[in-house]
Amino acid sequence: MLAIYRRELQAFFGTLVGFGITGAFVVVMMLLSLMLDPLGGGGDWFKRGELSMRTFFGVFPWVAAVVLPAVAMRLWAEDRRQATFEMLMTLPIPTWKVALGKYGAALTFLLFMLAATCVYPIMLAQWGKPDWGPVVGGYVACFVLGAGFIAVGMFVSGLTDNQALAFFVALLMCLGIVGVGELRGLLGDLARTNPDAALTHLVTIPVFMLGLLAAAVGRDRILGAAVSVLAVVVNGGVYLMAQPDPKQLAEKAKVSGETVIAALGQISVLEHFKEIGRGVLTTNSLIFFASYVVLFVTLNVMSLESRRYS
Repeated sequence: MLAIYRRELQAFFGTLVGFGITGAFVVVMMLLSLMLDPLGGGGDWFKRGELSMRTFFGVFPWVAAVVLPAVAMRLWAEDRRQATFEMLMTLPIPTWKVALGKYGAALTFLLFMLAATCVYPIMLAQWGKPDWGPVVGGYVACFVLGAGFIAVGMFVSGLTDNQALAFFVALLMCLGIVGVGELRGLLGDLARTNPDAALTHLVTIPVFMLGLLAAAVGRDRILGAAVSVLAVVVNGGVYLMAQPDPKQLAEKAKVSGETVIAALGQISVLEHFKEIGRGVLTTNSLIFFASYVVLFVTLNVMSLESRRYS
């Protein structure tokens, strides 16, 4: 496993690609941190007259959802393209050790990317008296969220030998993961007008997504097609159902709205990210991000095993 780790680390730092990605990440984060105001109404940093990392941590999930798939896209796709995948799969070590070696190297590169932004806290220390709790908590939140995105990217990379396709699919998945929290308002509004539809979407969409992941891992096109058709039928058909009378609708809407908002709050990446970013390291949030990592690393190993013995 250490040999795989060193090999992948050399691939990150042995070329200019890794440093180019890091440089682009630092520049984008710095520019967005200086020029945006997540609270609105205050203008950029120069107009606010405030040196703060609030914007840095506010934009990180969205920037990471774009940058980290580019980091992870080559982890398996490059081996498949260069025909070294078969060599890795015939090594006398378990597949999970090969996967963890690659994943560990990608995490090390993530730490390097975050360390490259250390100029920001240095500026805070030089020109002010910051509260270091949220700063440290924010970096911990960035790392655990980034670890989840890399796991997603590694899983997708193991499904194809096309790095561009691996990047695009992982990008959509990571943006979708971040965007789940933004659905709270949308589904909350829907729950007031069509509570049955809101609850149906809340319950069935995650189930169908897991079905599609299972189809991707097992390379089962029939399962993938069946899940897709069933998802369209179930989530579209709920709008054809007869609506209850106004009194029943009000009662169901209240229960549905509370359920939807509470459920999305628990599965929202942004909610847990912000909680850790405030310096509150709760077991709930750490387990949440650890679950993302374990899920997608396990799916990656399972997909590789299906190819190893097929």
